[in-house]
Amino acid sequence: MAQSDIPDLHDQLAAARRAVNCGRFAEARKGCRAIFALDPGNLAGLQIYTSATVFAANDPVLARIKAFAARRDLPDAHASQLHFMLGKALDDLGRTRAAFAAFRRANALKPVKFDAVARSDFADRLIAASAALRLPALPPAAPRMVFVLGMPRSGTSLMAQCLDAHPQITSLGEMTALGAALTTAHDGKTRIRLPEFLKTADQALLEQARRIYRQAIPARARASGHVLIDKMPENYWLAFAIPLIFPDALILHMRRDRLATCWSCYRNDFGQGHEYSYDFNNLLTQFETQERLSAAWKVRHAGHWRDVALDRLAGTPRETIAPVLERLSLKWNEACLTPAATGGEVRTLSKFQVRRGIRPGIATAWRAYEPLIRETWDL
Repeated sequence: MAQSDIPDLHDQLAAARRAVNCGRFAEARKGCRAIFALDPGNLAGLQIYTSATVFAANDPVLARIKAFAARRDLPDAHASQLHFMLGKALDDLGRTRAAFAAFRRANALKPVKFDAVARSDFADRLIAASAALRLPALPPAAPRMVFVLGMPRSGTSLMAQCLDAHPQITSLGEMTALGAALTTAHDGKTRIRLPEFLKTADQALLEQARRIYRQAIPARARASGHVLIDKMPENYWLAFAIPLIFPDALILHMRRDRLATCWSCYRNDFGQGHEYSYDFNNLLTQFETQERLSAAWKVRHAGHWRDVALDRLAGTPRETIAPVLERLSLKWNEACLTPAATGGEVRTLSKFQVRRGIRPGIATAWRAYEPLIRETWDL
């Protein structure tokens, strides 16, 4: 094949990634096989294929992942990615102990360091500093907002997708705008640390924060008249400010068993961010930090706060979702029970689970690993 006839791998990868994010898994696998014909060891292609596949024992891509993972000449970052893929494939095959070993190896190869104790101390300082914030809430202003937050892998994507299926609700995905809004000084340009924002906050700063956030919302969504969802899980750090800036907002705190949440984070490769997830003890500490922050904000803003258990959402979805819609003055819609049919892209690690619909197994599959988790980390 002449060089000019070789398809652009970058474009093929982008197309395959778009297909998997939109739930077109067969199309994504087909695209990956075309990529492998040109580059059998394409790491991005292997990742996309893995996220779009429930592996069978005779899958030739699985054999390729095993062979690459067994090599000792790869950079640690690449070897880690391959072991995450191998762990997922072995989990698909029901080989729990082998999958557990692969996930542990994948995390051990991560070079990232994280100071969970320092992060916990910062959370305590943030709680103390926010307690001194005595400002009245801004008056309500469109659009009506819902913030879905909690630890990663606690069900934030599933809840957002269920609500997004309602014809009068639109999900904005994981917005980073709240952090930017709460770290901008009075001049509208200078970035400041969050504690400094709390020390200098006044009505003008709150109004500016809301303006910055609203400007980040796509114009089409702002004009839709819909209830809008921000499902950035880490907004649990910032939720003290949500009722002040958006007085009619609803905060949905997704809850899940501590070990289930931590294991689900540990067995997934976030790629970037969430550095705490590569060490299980750091994960346990971060989980408790998130719980402490959420408890503090809930006490102060109980009227805006609603805890939602993933187990309950997976087991009794209508009984869980209907009160949320009622709180938003919206009528029940059966589409909320079929989030897999919702169009658009899901770019989080939950893309495959969400597209398979609401199933009790979403919340309980981790139980196969519980004995190994408790034994390994002496829980």
